[in-house]
Amino acid sequence: MGRFDLVEQPWIPVMAEGERVEVGIRRALVEAHLFDGFAVDDPLEVVAVLRQVLLPVLIDACGAPRDREEWSSWWEDGEFCDERLKQLGKYFKHHAVDCFDLFHPERPFAQVAGLRTAKGETKPVSLLIPRLAAGNNVPLFSARAESDPPALTPARAARALLSVHCWDTAAIKSGAVDDPAVKAGKTTGNPTGPVGQLGVIVPFGATLFHTLLLNLPILPQGVNPGDRPQWRAEAAAGPGWSSRGARGLLDLLTWQARRVRLVAELEDAAPGGVVVRQVVLAAGDRLRGSAHEVEPHTAWRQVDKPKSDEPPQRPVRHQPGRSAWRGLEALLATSSPTSDRVSSSALLTQLAALRLDEYVAEDLPLRVLTVGVRYGNQSAVIEDVMSDEIPLPVTALTENTEVRDVVLTVARQAEDLRIAANRLGDDLRAAVGADKLPWDRGQRLGDVLVHLLTPTVRRLLAGLALHPGDADGAEQAWRIVARRLAWEVADPVLSAAEPATFLGREPEQRFGPRLANAEASFRRSLNNILGRPVTTQGRPNGEAAA
Repeated sequence: MGRFDLVEQPWIPVMAEGERVEVGIRRALVEAHLFDGFAVDDPLEVVAVLRQVLLPVLIDACGAPRDREEWSSWWEDGEFCDERLKQLGKYFKHHAVDCFDLFHPERPFAQVAGLRTAKGETKPVSLLIPRLAAGNNVPLFSARAESDPPALTPARAARALLSVHCWDTAAIKSGAVDDPAVKAGKTTGNPTGPVGQLGVIVPFGATLFHTLLLNLPILPQGVNPGDRPQWRAEAAAGPGWSSRGARGLLDLLTWQARRVRLVAELEDAAPGGVVVRQVVLAAGDRLRGSAHEVEPHTAWRQVDKPKSDEPPQRPVRHQPGRSAWRGLEALLATSSPTSDRVSSSALLTQLAALRLDEYVAEDLPLRVLTVGVRYGNQSAVIEDVMSDEIPLPVTALTENTEVRDVVLTVARQAEDLRIAANRLGDDLRAAVGADKLPWDRGQRLGDVLVHLLTPTVRRLLAGLALHPGDADGAEQAWRIVARRLAWEVADPVLSAAEPATFLGREPEQRFGPRLANAEASFRRSLNNILGRPVTTQGRPNGEAAA
């Protein structure tokens, strides 16, 4: 079977002058300043490529900055300097042949050579891709059945391979020959991929180079002795696995959560003449203990009274259906925890310190990608993939700034508006004797309002990122637009209310549930949240003060 050299062959999707292209590891790093960033075709794969390959190669080849001043010297160059380019070139020359070949006969990248089950069974390669049907994982709108697996190019297969190490489901896995933990041809008790337990937060910069630097932790003590990426292990991986803690950052980033073998097939019509339709997937290493001290890509919640076998900090996972901007308080908790005892990710905390020391500009074009997975049925299936990307003013990460105050105020007011809209819906239902709408059924008015507010909040964040001095004007504009959108949600509901709501179920009660009281309560809520309207032109452009 032919080689697929991940260093030179194109497989990493990036954006170059607005066009999607694929490049190998060498070009992705050496020419990082020429690319706009990742092409986010699949957010799970973007996270996997960044964590499992690009960051570990960069750190293993060039080391990591020891302090903020050294980090700043990297950043100010705008691209990797000649010294680091030489380090990367030497690294590739030494490791490319034996470490980064996807189909190497003895050490295939991130796989186990000759991995097989006792019966020689293979599974469809769709097992590596959450949105395709495979086994128990049957997405509702999948266009393929398990019996019709796709034919993946080596590039696509490489990205799926890395993704499964990060995000794979839990439950029973095929038993591999020579794995001592196999019982009755299978292994049980497998956890999900370690990244699947996180609410991943990835800062993006203006170029791929800036993105890499924003995701590069400062390591005052350098890389831990004995810490290395999986491809530099002393011996090739075998079917056996272990349960242990991470030896350091490189070990954590390249964690081999599964034992995998891609089954390559020759196909003349395919690009490169090779496709992957089948795979062998078995149990891999299990991460024990807390990775709080080394994990850079998630926020953490302090546990008040952890159990004896649980760490005092737990990663914060993203909530399905919740836009990233609604979690701004946690993202900005870089100096002290929130009221829910949540602290921001290590990388955003690091960036806050860099901004405080003025190593990065106040108008840095920062974006934040949030990615997470919701598992179901004992974590044996993936029910949902949550992904969002928002602009974030870097000045908001630091304490005692006007931009930060405005951003937190907007997030808090938006949540209060959502609650007020939901209360309006509940009051109108009460007026006709109906029960409140259950939180998990139907569409609530607050959810409709949040959907309308989202583009406004994104524009506000983008504007403050470019013009941090316009915080006052941004807040005033927000109040005007938020009030208008709130009435755009409320007015149709009030106008379409049933006749029975005019007097309500109990007309003799002055303040009982009825249409007028529901509307008055909603107006008061808007004034309490946003302040009284500047004009009195009438709803919805500025309703009369209550």
